[in-house]
Amino acid sequence: MLSFLRNRDKNQESRVGLPFVYPQSFEEFAGILGYKGTTFIYKHSTRCSVSLFAMKRLLTVDAEEGEQWVYIDVINQRALSLALAEDLNVQHQSPQLLAIKEGRVHAHASHQDVNEDTIDIWRKSLAQA
Repeated sequence: MLSFLRNRDKNQESRVGLPFVYPQSFEEFAGILGYKGTTFIYKHSTRCSVSLFAMKRLLTVDAEEGEQWVYIDVINQRALSLALAEDLNVQHQSPQLLAIKEGRVHAHASHQDVNEDTIDIWRKSLAQA
């Protein structure tokens, strides 16, 4: 599944990337939103080159302790993606990254702003919250 998540370095073993959770139902997603730590939700379109480049940028990020990473395929999980946008009151876009803490949206970004610098800024801000 998602073979592009594997990044091969000639001198190192294959790196799988972030430890994404793949919710399959609204109920499962509700449980994810109840997580007490920080949840990063990445919404990805498998038909979009901008999403592909955003995912490649995310591959340079390492998960930190207390973080949960969620992957939503906006093509195959359209209903879930749209319900998420409505429930969190954030306009649906892809690629899109959301930072959620204690059930509320702390920050969101889309397109070229889905990158390691954005995540670093959000982490610092969340640590102070």
